[in-house]
Amino acid sequence: MERYPLTSQLIQENKIPEFDNLYVDFNGIIHNCSHPNDGDAHFRLSEEQIFTSIFAYVDHLFGKIKPKKLFFMAIDGVAPRAKMNQQRSRRFRTAKEAKEVKEKAERKGEKLPDTKAFDSNCITPGTEFMARLSEQLRYFVNKKISEDANWRDVTVVLSGHDVPGEGEHKIMEYIRLSRAQPDYDPNVRHCLYGLDADLIMLGLLSHDPHFCLLREEVKFGPASRSKGNKSLESINFYLLHLTLMREYLDLEFHDIEPMLPFEYSLEHVIDDFILLAVFVGNDFLPNLPDLHIHENGLEKLFDVYKKVLPSLDGYLNESGVINTKRLQVILDEMADWEREVFEKEYADLNWYKGKQAKHVKEMDAARKRNKLVLTKIQRQVFEQVKEFILQHRDPPSPETRRARLTMPNIFPARDRLFITNLAEELHLYLTWDEYDEDDQNLITWRFPGELDEPLPENGEALQPEAEEEEDAWEDEDDEESRAAVDRILAKYEKAKVMEEDKDGDFDARYEMSIHDKMDEWKRNYYKGKLEIGYDTPEEMHALIYRYIEGMQWVMHYYYSGVASWSWFYNYHYAPRISDLKGIDQMTFNFDLGTPFRPFEQLMGVLPAASMEMIPLAFKDLMTDSSSPILDFYPEEFEQDLNGKKAEWEAIVKIPFIDEKRLLAAMHSREHRLTDEEQRRNSFGTSTMFSYDGGEPTYYPSSLPGFFPNLHRCFCRMEPFDLPTLDGLHLLEGLLDGVHLGADSLAGFPSLQTLPHTASLGYHGVNVHGSESRNKSMLVHIENPHEQRKAEDVANEMIGRRTFIGWPFLQEGMVTSVSDSLFKYEKMAVIPGKPLKVISNPHSAHGLSLWKSKAEQKEQFYSKRCGVIMGDIDVLVHVRPLKGMKRLDTGAFVKDYEGPEKETEQPVQLTVSEVVSEDPRYIEKEPPPLSEEFPEGSKVFFLGEHAYGVAASVSAATADTLSVILAFFPSEETENDKFTSIVNNRMSSRYFPSFKAGEMVGLSGRALSKITSSFMVITSDNQKNNLGLSLKFEGKGLKVIDYSRKDGRYWEFSEKAVDLIREYKEKYPEVMRTLDRGGDAMLTAPDVFPGADADSRVKEVKQWLHSKGVRDFEPVSLFCDQLKKDTVKEIEALADQITSTKSAGAIKKAMVKKIPRQAILKPAHAVYRLQNQHFALGDRVTMVQDSGSVPLSLKGIVIGMNAKSMDVIWDAPFMAGTTLGDRCSQYRGATVEFTSCLNLTNPQFVVSTNPDQPTQQKPSAPFKPRFGPYPAIQPPHGQQAVAGFRPAPPSQGVPVHIMTNPNRGRGGFMNGRGGPPHVTNGRGGHSGMANGRGGSTHVASNGAGRSTDGHPYVNGRGGAPAGDHSLPDDTAATQGPADNGGRGKAPFAPRGNFVPPRGAPAGPPRGGFVQRGRGGFVPNANRGRGGPPRGDFRGGYRGRGRGASNPLVS
Repeated sequence: MERYPLTSQLIQENKIPEFDNLYVDFNGIIHNCSHPNDGDAHFRLSEEQIFTSIFAYVDHLFGKIKPKKLFFMAIDGVAPRAKMNQQRSRRFRTAKEAKEVKEKAERKGEKLPDTKAFDSNCITPGTEFMARLSEQLRYFVNKKISEDANWRDVTVVLSGHDVPGEGEHKIMEYIRLSRAQPDYDPNVRHCLYGLDADLIMLGLLSHDPHFCLLREEVKFGPASRSKGNKSLESINFYLLHLTLMREYLDLEFHDIEPMLPFEYSLEHVIDDFILLAVFVGNDFLPNLPDLHIHENGLEKLFDVYKKVLPSLDGYLNESGVINTKRLQVILDEMADWEREVFEKEYADLNWYKGKQAKHVKEMDAARKRNKLVLTKIQRQVFEQVKEFILQHRDPPSPETRRARLTMPNIFPARDRLFITNLAEELHLYLTWDEYDEDDQNLITWRFPGELDEPLPENGEALQPEAEEEEDAWEDEDDEESRAAVDRILAKYEKAKVMEEDKDGDFDARYEMSIHDKMDEWKRNYYKGKLEIGYDTPEEMHALIYRYIEGMQWVMHYYYSGVASWSWFYNYHYAPRISDLKGIDQMTFNFDLGTPFRPFEQLMGVLPAASMEMIPLAFKDLMTDSSSPILDFYPEEFEQDLNGKKAEWEAIVKIPFIDEKRLLAAMHSREHRLTDEEQRRNSFGTSTMFSYDGGEPTYYPSSLPGFFPNLHRCFCRMEPFDLPTLDGLHLLEGLLDGVHLGADSLAGFPSLQTLPHTASLGYHGVNVHGSESRNKSMLVHIENPHEQRKAEDVANEMIGRRTFIGWPFLQEGMVTSVSDSLFKYEKMAVIPGKPLKVISNPHSAHGLSLWKSKAEQKEQFYSKRCGVIMGDIDVLVHVRPLKGMKRLDTGAFVKDYEGPEKETEQPVQLTVSEVVSEDPRYIEKEPPPLSEEFPEGSKVFFLGEHAYGVAASVSAATADTLSVILAFFPSEETENDKFTSIVNNRMSSRYFPSFKAGEMVGLSGRALSKITSSFMVITSDNQKNNLGLSLKFEGKGLKVIDYSRKDGRYWEFSEKAVDLIREYKEKYPEVMRTLDRGGDAMLTAPDVFPGADADSRVKEVKQWLHSKGVRDFEPVSLFCDQLKKDTVKEIEALADQITSTKSAGAIKKAMVKKIPRQAILKPAHAVYRLQNQHFALGDRVTMVQDSGSVPLSLKGIVIGMNAKSMDVIWDAPFMAGTTLGDRCSQYRGATVEFTSCLNLTNPQFVVSTNPDQPTQQKPSAPFKPRFGPYPAIQPPHGQQAVAGFRPAPPSQGVPVHIMTNPNRGRGGFMNGRGGPPHVTNGRGGHSGMANGRGGSTHVASNGAGRSTDGHPYVNGRGGAPAGDHSLPDDTAATQGPADNGGRGKAPFAPRGNFVPPRGAPAGPPRGGFVQRGRGGFVPNANRGRGGPPRGDFRGGYRGRGRGASNPLVS
């Protein structure tokens, strides 16, 4: 928000508060997932894809927020009639737009798909689609609670379409009633997801301060117009913190506290703010004319409120009851503003201007005849000035010098000019910018000597020349001076006074004209917009009463629930502001009534174009010429923007539904409804889901043949009833015991954590990509460290924790302090003695870097955040807390980032201590083994043999554990088969572009053109791409096996060079044109002179097609991937292996007396698997029990990104993706590195000897690096300065999620990579297939040697010691899993999963095999691949899902 810039926070890892309750206003998700591209007439989604998309979205939101207690999903049920007006308008507009899109495509001759496009109007209570969706959601929740550990401790509530009420208001009713309960915690932490703007109001009126709104990023400018759909992982989510919104509102209004005749209360101010916001429009009432939220409507209301409130005897909104007497005063003040709008935009002033021009012309003519002519007003001004002079020039005294004459500054321009001239002639001083006690602007006249006193601030004085001043006033005994003044006064005395015209003062006539013109303006408005008579009191009163009654209905709805189900505002427009009179005499009574039934709402809101959703019994009422309600369903209708800018904001002028006529027409046909339709036409109850760890039950598939049956369901369902009052009453305002300001709970920001002041002003705050032209609330930080020495700050802070990122505080450890000249660090000067602060001067380059860094910080906070911090004299260097680290003992300790993630913060923005500690980051002692690993716990074995095998704990002593392993004996050989497929792919040598150009005989310019797009225009004016499309500079894409980018330069493989050479030999004419200058596109004759130029161009295109050029795979520069054909081979092998397995082939073995470190608990993976290395082709198994990938499912790494990896899994699962069409549907997922165990390269092998428990652990961080890197490197041997690394380049990969939600788990689009941090040497990152070396910090020079002179390891880019590069991975042999045994597998198999109809063809996929009845349920759809509730996940949060054994997906 431009006015309150700090309220929104981008969701980032480790910066999300812990929430108790997550509420989802569900309809926004349904719309996003079912019709994300309405503008594309060809776009189609199957219903199965829609359901899986919705599941993926819900799982994604749940994984981001991780509620601790309650997950409340509310789908819109039947709405009050007041809302149906808007629903009806939207659905009629939707049907019309869909028809227009289809007709436009057909006019172009486009062949549309045979299947019908999705009609989003089916997202209405009572339709078959909504009934099916409810069943799918019930299945989904049962599956998640049974199989996802993150869902088990949470109560889930689903309020479906069959429960009356809008989704967000069902949520607010729950909160409202919960607050009234005696055991309610006033510090409950709420998070509400939804897309409606009125959610801000609903959150504020709850008066629970720990409240956040969650929503997707809203883009502005060109980004908002980008086409296509994005993967879930590429969508930025924001939290709107109502804690900060409350504090901003307090800053906005607190200045009026001294002027109030009653007690100032922020809670009442918030209530009034909610009432005033109704005037700019909501879902139930139109906005007042000319009062638009996008045109500073709220800002104007704020100004009126601040001006008027001190004159009232209380607040406007008394907990949902409007004080109409006080509201009338507000409206009267707003009426003056409406007149200003009219004068500025509408009034016809030609008459007035003409009369004024005539009058001025006469006066000018008189002046040209050397005659002084005054108006009556000017004469009055002169008389006052004359009296002022004569009274104070005798006798001379200091009092005379201090005398002044004031008059209100209300004069028109011509009179202001007269006053200026008069003052100059009399040599009096004049100021225009003084104000009296009533804040009225004054003109002040003074004698010259009064300048000895200071002028008012910003006062503008007119000052005569010094000589003239002395002549007139300096010597008061000078008779000549006195005579000069008298001559001037006499001249004005004799001046002729211009008589006004016979009709009187034209200013008065102007007022009368304005009044008449406004009345005419209003007549036209009411007649044209509302078809009522402005001069008909009955019609006007009915309109005004209905509008104010509507405001009271809205306040009841917000604060206490539906006051009347049948009330609605039966006009399309609001009355004019100045006509809202007499409301202080109004009273309101509402009849509660009953809601429409679902089919009655369907008939009330759907157009005839959506009649397929209407039961057969009622369909013909929409179209039959004899229907008594046919007029409710017009095919053509008018849309009026009415001052708005966007089409969707237009008023749809369709008739309002007559409830009696509608119900009467339907009642006679209800007996025709089928039993199923009668069920859909009735009301239901909400459902509560919870985990039941007792005997598992069976839950049938909601889509047989597509989703598996749940044979081991641990979810209990029961009806959910809202809390009841039972003699209690709703509580108003804040509750006792609530924590506010700096005392707020951890993660909830407050401005109060730093001393500050605030002011409202123009600052050009840039929130939406461009500087705001409106006012913003500016926060001025008071620096408590001002005048302190940097060395003193260093002594106090180094080695201690601090909190940075104000106001969104994040813990960090201070490592050093710097000022503009020195960096201060603590070092050991004398061994064994305490550390001392040592100052080191900056280098010459470091001086400018420090200054630049400080300026960047100041500029960011000033222009982006509206925070003025003053001069930055000291920077604190901090390593942020990244999470908790689990020690081998089982203890949890804090884990801070390394030097590469060190950041700097101005010392005035650091907070030394917080009141509320985040419970997620409190260090803990190791628990007893039996407590940490209770009997039956599902774990993974990390011993020398059977590494990564699923196991369950059978016994625990004080020091050791016993586990039962379950595995397939054939897994060892299977892993080798997968590895051989990857190793057999052709490796290729790459050449820098200049070398490639030499090899094929092309210049650099020519090579650049032919390897990208080279457009040639044929005679039919068609563009033809004759380029090879091997690189996409602007989009940041390369082609696998053909191109890549190292540093600033492109490189091409041997395969690419051979293709270019062959192209040149076959079509040399194309190559000869590449060096031509200019940017104009060439025509076919330019390339192929002669009559057959067009045919030659087509021949080249066919040849390129035959070479497979158009089938190349462009991928992000910042990733590495296997080709599609390799992925197909892997998928086929996985299907073959899966098809040969059965539950009976699982072997079991018991391993006794092993140490704690020898097993991995799924919840500990994020702590223990740090720094694990991966390479393309590695065999992995999912070891996290939360997320969407089933636990223990195995897969192959087919793509490496900076923060995540793409994996194709052995079996399909519900939330699986195609990874950008690189694998079959439901088989891929992008996951975090810590979510899987690397089976090909075991790195955490533990000795099972309890007396000597040694464990192998990788120490070097895993940082796969690909693509271009910053051209400017730090000096040799120095770290890159934190804060000066270039920003990660934007990813240009076009991604499409909703075709089947691309649930790639990485932090970047399609899971295709992220920003690199340092440059790489030859051979990519360590651990790549075929052991291709490791990454270094310096760019390769292409000659087998790094730029700092160190030789490459094996010629592949190894790094010297101390370069912080990655070591080569050494493959550890995997011991045979030969301890066979009998019994049931701890990871049992599951039911079959069949891909949806219309899925892309591919090799046969392994299904879900029928699951056994005992042991550990592997659980599909696991959590996020990260620690529970926000613990560190290794940088950007990947979304890696777990995996289950192939037979247990």
